[in-house]
Amino acid sequence: MNKLYVILLAAFISISSVGITKAKEPYVYLSVQQKDVNLESLLYCDTITHNALKLTVYSNCFHGPVVACMSSLKNLEGAEILSDRIFIKTDYTGSFISMDRPVIISKPEFGTHDIIIDFKVKANGAYDRAGCYSGTIAFTIMPPAL
Repeated sequence: MNKLYVILLAAFISISSVGITKAKEPYVYLSVQQKDVNLESLLYCDTITHNALKLTVYSNCFHGPVVACMSSLKNLEGAEILSDRIFIKTDYTGSFISMDRPVIISKPEFGTHDIIIDFKVKANGAYDRAGCYSGTIAFTIMPPAL
């Protein structure tokens, strides 16, 4: 009779273990809502563009801060606005910070959240011609600090 209980117990354990599902794999990814940012400027002025870019970080786990890095802006005629005259601001930074180096734009977070970015460009008088400029901004989600 004891052998029967042991066999039944072993069968019950193996049947109940089938119902245990594997935990979801952790994920973190970033979505940018628009491709272009319009930085209209007037000569001899700082150009501030509010709510220029909205990032959404999708996550089911704790992740480190988001870091932004930007190239200089260039137009078709060869004019260039160096990244040290491009500034970025988020709720995390609190004020405008030069893009001449990578900038931390959010704190470590758990779960999905939005990051709203403002930009400022320091115009350089007659040297910065009006027109379409292009450049690249890269966002990196860092691992959490241990």
